[in-house]
Amino acid sequence: MEKPYVVSADIYLLMKKWAMQNSFVLPKEEFFRQLRKEFSNHMSRVFSDFELISEDEISNGINRIVTESGLPTISLDRVYFESELNFEISRLVNKDGEDRGLGRRAGTPSLAQQIRKLRASGAREVVIVDDVVFEGVLLERIIELFSRINIYVPLVCAGIGIAKGINRINGAKREIRCVCAYDEVVDEVCERDFYPGVPLSGRLLVGNDNIGVPYLLPFGKPKKWASIPSKHAKTFSKFCLHQTITLFDEIERRSGKYISCQDLGRKIIGLPMDETRYTDALRKIL
Repeated sequence: MEKPYVVSADIYLLMKKWAMQNSFVLPKEEFFRQLRKEFSNHMSRVFSDFELISEDEISNGINRIVTESGLPTISLDRVYFESELNFEISRLVNKDGEDRGLGRRAGTPSLAQQIRKLRASGAREVVIVDDVVFEGVLLERIIELFSRINIYVPLVCAGIGIAKGINRINGAKREIRCVCAYDEVVDEVCERDFYPGVPLSGRLLVGNDNIGVPYLLPFGKPKKWASIPSKHAKTFSKFCLHQTITLFDEIERRSGKYISCQDLGRKIIGLPMDETRYTDALRKIL
């Protein structure tokens, strides 16, 4: 039996906030449904078992689990669940896409400052909310870090969980509950990582406040970061860039103004960061 390739939908939620903050008009949800249908059709030609998990399914499921727990929350990913307490951490890479460890998310306080805020909150027993638990190594480190400041985590709530990560986190004094769980997957990737310019898209460039490295050519590493077979990497990357252009073209049409590179929710490595029209910059690299 083929292992599924799973993508968690999130670009509508992310772009909705961005559009409101920057006075752009977002297309209706029907537009996103069509965009995702095209994306799913393309992915199904690459992977025999492809699944796109909807934002509503993840958001509603997380809210239900958190409500049932009755515990205060610390969110590691605010896309699906808003929380008063957060711990904003991100994977960092250099300009060549090489791993440079972990650091704060763009636009958030240092990790040390975040820890001080959590310690001062008075929270002592919490549920951690995360979008995806894959191998569970980072989550385990965060739980251990919290325990050192006397914050204990009897429950983890995740949108999507993979058995390897679930088994690592589950223990005698801890439980993990997932909206969707899988024994094994080819990979699990956030939708935003395939749409350059969407907030939080790609890995974060070290030493810069908000420059992303998307999981596409010519920017990042689709095979290493998203398990896209090498023979499909170029075609897949071009497809995603066309989808991104379609999305931003439609936002421009509805807004009656163009979107510049400096308007983006996350800047993109190798592209201008000034008033250059974003879709023009993307068309030049196709």
